[in-house]
Amino acid sequence: MKTIFRYILFLALYSCCNTVSAYTSFIVGNNAGVDNYRGPSTAAQMTFNYTSTASNLVFYKPTQLGPTGVKMYWSYLDTGTGGGILYCNTSGRANPGPITIENAMVYSGKDYGGHKLFNTSVPGLYYTMLISRVWSAYDTITDIQSPGIYIGDPSNQEFFFSVTDSDLQTKGCNKADDYDKFWAIGGIVHNITVEFYTDTNFDPTLNQQVQLSSSSNYLYSFKAYSPGTKVVDHSNHIYVNEPPRESWRLNFLRKR
Repeated sequence: MKTIFRYILFLALYSCCNTVSAYTSFIVGNNAGVDNYRGPSTAAQMTFNYTSTASNLVFYKPTQLGPTGVKMYWSYLDTGTGGGILYCNTSGRANPGPITIENAMVYSGKDYGGHKLFNTSVPGLYYTMLISRVWSAYDTITDIQSPGIYIGDPSNQEFFFSVTDSDLQTKGCNKADDYDKFWAIGGIVHNITVEFYTDTNFDPTLNQQVQLSSSSNYLYSFKAYSPGTKVVDHSNHIYVNEPPRESWRLNFLRKR
């Protein structure tokens, strides 16, 4: 009877330990290199660019708060171009926690269509920012559903990565089997849509420069806060900022 009990206890402990060690956690940070199992040592920061042919923004004089019909799109933004990398870890301490989206955008105190409107450098001109189609190399996917996440709407915005490529899991992540070993997957690839809104305070000068207002040196960021004990010690930020202010200028029409 004791033998049977010990065997059952062994199976329970074995199952428990293997369940824990089978977890894959994700962190982000600077580019520490490939195939060396080093994790990030600091944060990374990138700036997304826009084509010069679409740098002039045309708006009409508004009569009330509402959308302008002007949207700007960035497709396949890759944080890897600025040295921002996603890493995986499968140590016994790994916890498959989420990636948190944080922002330094300046809330205007106004809402439209259920979404918060954020300030630009031009009074009366506001914007929303939608992030969508988030993924990484080797078909590493997220649980973000269409149409995406409006950055800054709720106070806590999170999503989860999942490995779908068996080679990445077995030949990469599974070999990052200690809390200070990490496999570099690639940058966080995503789309951004900025939509502009105006109200009656909007009265810019011709060719006025526009900037998306921020309380820091970035607009939004990614970070893992719960990838596992000791694993979290290597977790850093990826910060993303807009182009320089001179990239966008306003053309203002008083009548539609």
